[in-house]
Amino acid sequence: MMTKKIFAMLLLVYCYSYSQQIIADFNNDKVKDTLNYKCFRIGEIKDIVEPTCKLTLELRNLNKVYHFDLPYVYYPVISNCGNGCISLYDNAKDTEYTQEYNYSKKYDNWILTIDETRYNYENGKVENNLPRDYLLGIDGRKYTIVREIQKRRGKGRLVK
Repeated sequence: MMTKKIFAMLLLVYCYSYSQQIIADFNNDKVKDTLNYKCFRIGEIKDIVEPTCKLTLELRNLNKVYHFDLPYVYYPVISNCGNGCISLYDNAKDTEYTQEYNYSKKYDNWILTIDETRYNYENGKVENNLPRDYLLGIDGRKYTIVREIQKRRGKGRLVK
């Protein structure tokens, strides 16, 4: 009887802790992984200074668990945007924000590949917010971009 109560209590805590769950392939290994997330506004928990979604990603094939915090503006929608891809879409009153992170085996991290802001009050003007000097991981890590100079043509080439 006591075991059932403890199990029910743990289940309740788990369900309360993570209100959304997505099951998909998040690291291109053709195995379904689990992404749990819950979004908080300022004041709901102590350790945030801006509205934040807390994500926990469990990779089933590798038995790894990752924890990420993604800031948002108004009403976030987190989804899978294909194999190895995590998407954050946020629709404020007159501005839309889109971020996509794709898994990189080289960095063992999800790299920001799309970061756009659409201003609906300016006839849908789209602004690209991707950093040019470095790659940005979902956990905030910055990776330098190495550029090779081709001697024949003198043009730079991005090496990932």
